Amino acid sequence: MNKNKKSLKAIQIICLLVATLFMLVQMFNLKGIAARAHFSFVRYMPNMLHNATLMIIPMIFGAVYSKKKQSVSESFKYWLLASVTLIVYYIVFFFRVPARFNMWRIWGMLFPIITSTSVLFSGLIFCLLIQPHLYDFLRKLTVKQNLLVLTLLTLLGFALSAGNLSFQYSLYGLYLVLFFAWGMFLANIHISKKLLTLSLVSGFISFFIVVIGVSGFDAVYWSQIISGNGGGDWNREFLNNPSSPFMFLLVVAVFLLFKKVIMTFNKKQMRFFIPVIIIMDAPISPRFMRAFHFTGSSMINKLIMLVIMLLIVIVWYQLLDRYLFQINPFAKIINYLDNEPNLAKVCEKVWAVFTKFVVTNRVNLLTWAWFYILSFGSFLIESDNLRIQISTASTINAIVYLLGTKFFAMILTTIFLDALFSVFYFVTTRYWTSNILVSIIAIGWAVANKIKLLLRGEPIYPTEISEIVNWKTLIPMIGKTTVIVILVALIVIIALDIFLELKFPVKKRGSWKRRGIWALLSLLLFVTPLRFNHDGGVIYHINRGFDNKQRFRNPERDIQVNGPVLNFLNYIDLQIMDQPEGYSETSIKQLNNKYEKVAAKINKKRKNTLKDQTIVFNLSESFVDPSTFPTFRLDRDVPNPVKFIQSMKSRSTYGNMLSAGYGGGTANMEWETLTGLNMGMFKSTLTPYVQVVPNYDFYPTIGMNFDYKSAVHPFIGTYYSRQEDYHRFKFDKFIFLGSKYKIIDQKKLGKSGYNSDFTTYANGLKEINSRNGGQFINLISIQNHMPYNNWYPNNEYMGKISGELFKSPAVRDQMATYVKGTQYTDKAVKQFIQQIDQIKKPITLVFYGDHYPSILSQSYTAKYPVQMHSTRYFIYSNKYARQHGAKTRLPRKANNFVSSSDFIAMMLEQTDSKVTPYQALLTEVHKKLPAITINFKGDKGFELIGRQGQVIEPKYLTKKQQEILADYEAVQYDMTAGKAYGLKIKGFYK
Repeated sequence: MNKNKKSLKAIQIICLLVATLFMLVQMFNLKGIAARAHFSFVRYMPNMLHNATLMIIPMIFGAVYSKKKQSVSESFKYWLLASVTLIVYYIVFFFRVPARFNMWRIWGMLFPIITSTSVLFSGLIFCLLIQPHLYDFLRKLTVKQNLLVLTLLTLLGFALSAGNLSFQYSLYGLYLVLFFAWGMFLANIHISKKLLTLSLVSGFISFFIVVIGVSGFDAVYWSQIISGNGGGDWNREFLNNPSSPFMFLLVVAVFLLFKKVIMTFNKKQMRFFIPVIIIMDAPISPRFMRAFHFTGSSMINKLIMLVIMLLIVIVWYQLLDRYLFQINPFAKIINYLDNEPNLAKVCEKVWAVFTKFVVTNRVNLLTWAWFYILSFGSFLIESDNLRIQISTASTINAIVYLLGTKFFAMILTTIFLDALFSVFYFVTTRYWTSNILVSIIAIGWAVANKIKLLLRGEPIYPTEISEIVNWKTLIPMIGKTTVIVILVALIVIIALDIFLELKFPVKKRGSWKRRGIWALLSLLLFVTPLRFNHDGGVIYHINRGFDNKQRFRNPERDIQVNGPVLNFLNYIDLQIMDQPEGYSETSIKQLNNKYEKVAAKINKKRKNTLKDQTIVFNLSESFVDPSTFPTFRLDRDVPNPVKFIQSMKSRSTYGNMLSAGYGGGTANMEWETLTGLNMGMFKSTLTPYVQVVPNYDFYPTIGMNFDYKSAVHPFIGTYYSRQEDYHRFKFDKFIFLGSKYKIIDQKKLGKSGYNSDFTTYANGLKEINSRNGGQFINLISIQNHMPYNNWYPNNEYMGKISGELFKSPAVRDQMATYVKGTQYTDKAVKQFIQQIDQIKKPITLVFYGDHYPSILSQSYTAKYPVQMHSTRYFIYSNKYARQHGAKTRLPRKANNFVSSSDFIAMMLEQTDSKVTPYQALLTEVHKKLPAITINFKGDKGFELIGRQGQVIEPKYLTKKQQEILADYEAVQYDMTAGKAYGLKIKGFYK
């Protein structure tokens, strides 16, 4: 007798281990392995294995739990085992693969049934909850009646679903109750040897029917596809499905074969399988298994991990079984459930506890709910007519997208709003005042960002907060009506706050110490954005786990999908560039030596010295040849607005400049032209004038090659830290409105509040004439800056504009104003060129528009990416310069599409000027690489544009081109995120 018991225990252990391995092996991606097998039928085995598991496990549980009615506590124990296992499993997973942290996974580990973590586990919970009713039902019927009912239900399941049940969601766990019932039934009937033999034979035949049938129907399916008839709306693996009668006969055969052993198991042993099931089915398991590499063999790695996981689940269950149910809160719940057999009363009790919790914490819950609504509203404000740009090529309904996809991004916004509330409440001790302050900030910030989006196509950046000092010039851009509406709204809100505080005062629960702790924690929370962009850090992964994923290259899309609060926080601490491999002081010195030789070769063919030239870099605000606008048409009876500038095609270097901005980004284009560096090399959208240049005491520009350099801007000079940056550029003079140097000949056109281009060139001409020798002038106009509010009287272009993108009357009127502005620019440029042609010293003008005006919606840039980032440029050398070696124009075909960072190299070539090693590198970049710009698709990295405007994939670059690109990247890193080793090398830049 004792010998038999020991033998039986050994069999139990063996069966448990085999069953555990049978389940754990399904953690791996067996489909991928099976797909590489020589025999086609093998590829269907993983599905058969999984489906058989779904069927036989409930059947085994049904047999073990068939002896008596079960209390609700058993279901609770299952849920407890599953949740604790998931929590620990996910924590280990996140430590091992932190990049996979995701709040949806956290939600899944806390609520495994709601999130369909495991259909099998959900099915077992349903089975145990319904077990008492099944127990009574099966005992009311005879054996034949039970057999008939269960058989009919099995066949009916197949007939109604045609073997098409997918078992992806927890709801399908209800179907597994059928197999649980079969287990309860089969456990209590005698199986004769004859019946067992018949079952084994039918199971064996069923196995071959499934294997051969699935392979055969798969061939039929693909023959339909190939013949062009389509695959049809049917499941070619319908025989290999938990609802398949043949799969059922196969599983019953296995069950009856091991029935004697199965009936020796008890509840405790069944609970052991809950962690196993959870680990088997957890969505993270395949990725977790691939995260460990012990040897070079994939198969050996899998075997090692299988053994390790087997040992882990055995030890883990022993710990859970010994300690988990003894924890006081859990023990109390289990004790209550053991003494309350009525499930309806249990639900009543749970509801009563829940409602009490809600009532007790109603203020906190309602506050959170309000902040979530605020968060949702702020996201909607940034949408484009309730459409969100989820990619550069498509939009989606904002409400559906936000609620379905960006749920946790809005939760994270809510957390920051609540943290702000906690700080305000600690300071003011007034609930409504604190709440309303947060509401004003949230909505006000969203509206402010929306205004800038509409005006400039970009949100407000942290670096622009200081621009509030320019409020006098900002108000006209926003519009007086908007300002009045804001002021009225503020008055109403203040009155509402006073009313609520007097009539409905609210006091939150908790002492001042508790509020102080929350306020302190809230302040610490606001420090976390300093690590949002530090790849690999804990805060980085948690932030991204809340689905706050900033692309940085498409500001409009970023603020729509992340919301105005998170979008702002994402820009607080930008990562400029990744450090190139091998970067060091030695590597920069090696680049200097390399390009010294290139420079010497170039200089042999050039005779002029740059510092003897007068070079004018002229940024023409928002200037684009109107004829290049997508679908733009102008009536024939009106004059060509930019006739003179177009005529420069025949007497200057002329073409299209690729802009890194749309509707904004002036300072970025200016930075590119002055430094020769490129925005496309950055990791994110930033403003170098604000986030890069101030980090260096001296910053190299083309101006450093001259004895005298100045800047002229007939507008205020505080935007984008220009005053500070020009000081770091070592400019000798910056002439702007309000500077100690007077802006002469101030002339505004019509009702425009901006100084005209005539004013810009008058001041530029004054600077040219102020010195006899060479000099550099950075000349920035302002005339064509937005908005375009019908400034000009007698505008012949009003009503003369058409095109698919110009159907709106408002857009046509704005465009007409803009076109008239370009006509004035054309006349001013013509006059300026005539004037410099009369001057007897070498003058070269580099004229370029910085970006498109924000008249058309930025969403169109997805359809016309290159076109709507292309502005007109030309490089003109005056008569005297041409007489002394300057070229009339560079080869037109080679310079059709260029980056603004190419202008230094192009200007040096046109003026026949000698170059430094750095300028030799820029020359190589311009001559031997396609134009470099930002990735217009909105993703990270740069984009290469060919001379005809075509996108060129980096993989097609030659080895030599890739080497030049790497050299350029290293130098840019050195002067943007690095140690500026190049500045220490004499002669590298100057």
